[in-house]
Amino acid sequence: MLASDLHVHLDGSLRETTLEELARSQGAWPDGFADHTYASRLRFSDGMTLPECLGRFEATVGLLQSADALSRVACELVEDSHLDGAHHIEVRICPTLHTRAGLSPDGVVESVLSGLERGVARAAQASPGDRASARVVVTILEGMTDDAAASLVALAARHAGGVSGIDLAGNEALFDAGRYRRAFSMARDAGLGLVVHAGEGHAPDHIRSAVTELGAQRIGHGTSAARDPAVMSLLAERAVTVEVCLSSNVHTGAVESIGRHPLRTLLASGVRAALATDNRFFSSTTLSREYDLAREHLGIGDGDVAALVMESARAAFLPDDERRSLAALYAESLGRGYEAAGGADRPGGTTFPREGDS
Repeated sequence: MLASDLHVHLDGSLRETTLEELARSQGAWPDGFADHTYASRLRFSDGMTLPECLGRFEATVGLLQSADALSRVACELVEDSHLDGAHHIEVRICPTLHTRAGLSPDGVVESVLSGLERGVARAAQASPGDRASARVVVTILEGMTDDAAASLVALAARHAGGVSGIDLAGNEALFDAGRYRRAFSMARDAGLGLVVHAGEGHAPDHIRSAVTELGAQRIGHGTSAARDPAVMSLLAERAVTVEVCLSSNVHTGAVESIGRHPLRTLLASGVRAALATDNRFFSSTTLSREYDLAREHLGIGDGDVAALVMESARAAFLPDDERRSLAALYAESLGRGYEAAGGADRPGGTTFPREGDS
């Protein structure tokens, strides 16, 4: 099965072997850890809290402070995702986190884009005629100043094309939509896609504010929407896509178990959704595994799986022609006669901004 992974963090998705190699070569391997035990200790487990999970990123971010490391991990992420059936991925990075060793924020983005390009080329070489694409979504962190956020939007705009969107993420306890209205308005004017981490176990009001104040076209996680019918109606009416990350939501404590995830409630309420991995390394997952979990634990049948797959194409932060092509590829793989081209432009005024749009 083919699909897009629209929500995957670079610093949470290293290969285990790469993490270990980088840690040893950079002198960051802790004393007393045998082979593989360090990586195992870093991985998420069920029932952690979001702050606990966020704390684990310090280890991986510390390893990704050079152009070579960033480019390598980005390349490998495309290769691994493509082998798993993810023919389009959108990779989240906060460039300022990777400047400790002297890289500029522009240098960080350029290194990641170079790696993504190499990964796409390698995927094409391994599977001639196969489609592969990857974009960067630049992340603003909760708690950043308005000026810092605006600077990241300007950075994203300088690399528009390779960078396709802006995200707001981090400790949701710090959520403050009002602080980032200017940055998101700038991003919209620059033609960038808009996504916000919201409702990851926190108040449904965060989701409402992300949509009504920041203009979010996609919501990362959004589990708490199921607690408020009005918020689900808002998402459905505005055709906002929820990026559902089943394994991650259990690990951060947003839901008690995959079997109690509200995905079915969201779909039944007309909310658009697409499955995603969030952090392939930390959550020990792949996109195909997330689909398997949805089938096994939530009873998601073929019809809803197809809807999730097609939404992962329609909601991609890509130009219309590329999104239509992606949707057509997925429709063909589903083998159910889906009219991909007709569904590539999304209703409700939330189509990805294009050149010439007002």
